[in-house]
Parts: sequence; structure tokens; C-alpha cells
Amino acid sequence: MKPVHLIGAALLLALLSVPVAVQAAEPKIGVVDLQRALNESDAGKKAKVDFKARVDKLEGQLKGQKEELDRLKEELERKAVVMRDDERRKLSTDFEKKRLDLKSKFEEAQGELQRKDQELTGQIIEGLTQVIKQIAENENYTLVLETSSSGVLYHANSIDLTEQVLSTYNARH
Repeated sequence: MKPVHLIGAALLLALLSVPVAVQAAEPKIGVVDLQRALNESDAGKKAKVDFKARVDKLEGQLKGQKEELDRLKEELERKAVVMRDDERRKLSTDFEKKRLDLKSKFEEAQGELQRKDQELTGQIIEGLTQVIKQIAENENYTLVLETSSSGVLYHANSIDLTEQVLSTYNARH
């Protein structure tokens, strides 16, 4: 036999033995709905309540300023015709200053809320990810997909690990 034929025969033998090796280590796949786990976990529910309280507090603070701004605008529109120029300018300047102040506080509040949401969500997702990794390693999963962001169009309920992840995570936190 020529060396080329020997190499070809060896490659053919190697290729024929691959399916047997692959069949021996059959992949085990699971899925987790991370958004559901985040929303339904005890920590996620608490974070949602805390976040809502923070939003309500900030809205309350800004509401008073908004009402004052509306009052000033109404006064300016109503009295502008009969006011002296210097009074109108002063009231208009005061209105504009308060409008810009309110806008700045609103943007600052939005930024604060976004940071807080990311902080709370990030901590919970990190904990959920650790639980998923532990379950996957303990139960010999080859692959665990996140259902909403991974493009999973269908999966059998039997491979959904979300409930197991939720109960394990809640037990730890």
C-alpha cells in the first residue's frame, strides 16, 4: 500500500469512529427564562417594590416644582399684558430659571433611577447566573440557553430549568 493510501485509510477510519464518540457523550441542553426568574425571584420582587418607592418619592419631589412652574407660567400669561416691561422680564426670567432647574432635576432623577435599576438588576442576574452555572455543572448540562435573548423559538417544557433556578436562588437569598 502506498503512503497516500495509508493516510487516506487512517483518515477514513478516524472519521468513521467520530460518530461513536459523539454518541457516547450526548449533549444535555437546558433553557432558562432569565427575565421571568428576575421578576419572580424574591429579590426581584423586593427590588421592584423598592424601585417603585424610589420613583414615587422622586415624582413627589418634582411634582411640587412642576406645579409652581405651571402657576408661574399661568401668572405670566395672564398678567403679561398689564405688567410693566421690567416686571414682565423679571417674571419671565424667574420662570425660565425654574423651568431649566426642573428640567435638570428631572434628567438627574432619570439618571439616578437608571443607575439604581441597573445596580439592582445586575446583582440579581449575577446571582441567578451563578445558580444556573451550578445546576448545569452538577447535572452535567452541556449547554443552557436563555430563552428570550438567545433566539430560542421552541423548547420542550422538560428542559426548562427556570423553576429549579428560582427555587435554588430564593433558598440562597
